[in-house]
Amino acid sequence: MREQNRALMGGVIGVVVTVAAFAIYYFITLNTTFQKAVLDEVHNVDKAYLIIVRVPSSPETTEEIQTLRMDMDRFQDILNQLSILELQKISKPIKDKSSLYIYNIYVYEKSDHKEIVNFGVDNSKQISIGSTKGYQRYEVTSSFDYDIFRASVDKLFTDNQ
Repeated sequence: MREQNRALMGGVIGVVVTVAAFAIYYFITLNTTFQKAVLDEVHNVDKAYLIIVRVPSSPETTEEIQTLRMDMDRFQDILNQLSILELQKISKPIKDKSSLYIYNIYVYEKSDHKEIVNFGVDNSKQISIGSTKGYQRYEVTSSFDYDIFRASVDKLFTDNQ
């Protein structure tokens, strides 16, 4: 009987420790930065390119989806703006009707055209990130001048027409 109690207590302690470890892991990974979630995935910028897809947010618009392919170095100023963003995991999308476009950016390796990471700047409050680790939505919790970001990306499209 005493050995059964000891085994039962050992099992309960094991379960408690496991649940605590998962809880700690969850709370540690709840917050991140754009640098960690996206840019650290791209190990060699010189050997990568990206495709920007600008999608109108409103389904009523007659404006077409636009795409642009470029080397990472031409996008570096914009990546520097994004690199300081602090992010927090969320499960439900954040609606923002003031955003005219959704910007999806796909980063590929030049050698084999394999996707490294992708991210979508959905609006001024939300960024979605996809990689080999999976897909996750994030709320932007730090200061983010979405209008400057949008103008910078739109200028790239204008310059390439």
